[in-house]
Order: sequence, then structure tokens, then C-alpha cells
Amino acid sequence: MKLFKLILPAAMLLILSGCSSEQPAPMLEVSKSMTINAGLDDVWGYAGDFCAISVWHPAVETCEISDEDGTTYRILTLGDGAQIKERHDGATATGYSYTIIEGPLPVKDYSSTFEAVEDAGSTTINWSSSFMSEGATDDEAKEVINGIYDGGLATIAGNFEE
Repeated sequence: MKLFKLILPAAMLLILSGCSSEQPAPMLEVSKSMTINAGLDDVWGYAGDFCAISVWHPAVETCEISDEDGTTYRILTLGDGAQIKERHDGATATGYSYTIIEGPLPVKDYSSTFEAVEDAGSTTINWSSSFMSEGATDDEAKEVINGIYDGGLATIAGNFEE
């Protein structure tokens, strides 16, 4: 009986506190890099503007910048008419970070960095993100993001091929 009196309050605390044995799913990560045989100024001049993605990404038809209460957003319209709203989260001289606010991609809590780094006469573009899958398996969500990165980086590199 004494053991029951000790266990019952502890069990009730666990139940009431909402504790469970389930661990939160880990964030998924995708990271791609592409080295381009061109100088940093040329590459960043072509690809670095927050809305330049409409110039170099094959899936993006248009990009529109908006300002809401001092925060910059871009609205990407894709070839099928779908739209993605992204928030600009910060920038360096040759990089920026952004978060997807809404859109058709099978991800949530998506945060990304796009940057260029000079490397002895060439430039490396690094594009990375962390996110959770939503409406798809983790592998499917990662495949979508990998495809987006591959398409964009290939177009940037192709612009500088001789």
C-alpha cells in the first residue's frame, strides 16, 4: 500500500505534465555546394540579390518583393502558378538567410542560407536548409529540396560556362 501511495502521485504528475516517451522528430537537413569558375563579384552580381532567384531558378517565373511592418518578404510564383512566400532573415556581403512562410512544398519550419564564397579564382555557392517534412515522408521532402537546389545551382553554373 505504501508503494502505491508513492507511485500514484508520481504517475499523476507525469500524466498532468503532458510528458510522453515520444521524442520530437529531428530536423532534416539538406546542403548543396557548387564551385563555379568565375570571380565572386560576377557570381554574386548574377545570383545574389534576394529576388534574383527568378533569373536563375528554372522553376521560378517571377519574384516580387514586399515589405510588411519593416520585414522583407519575397513572393515566388512558380511555373504552375503556385506561390511561395519567404521572409528575408538577414544578410552578409555575399549571403542571405530566409524562412518559408507558406507554399506548396512538403516542408514546415524551413530555414535556409544561400551564400557565395571566393576560392582562389573561383566561387563556391553553398545552399543549405533545415526543416521538417509535412504531407510527405522525410525522404520525399528531402528529395524535393535536393531537386530545387540542384536545378538552381546548375543554372547558376551554366551561366558561367564558356
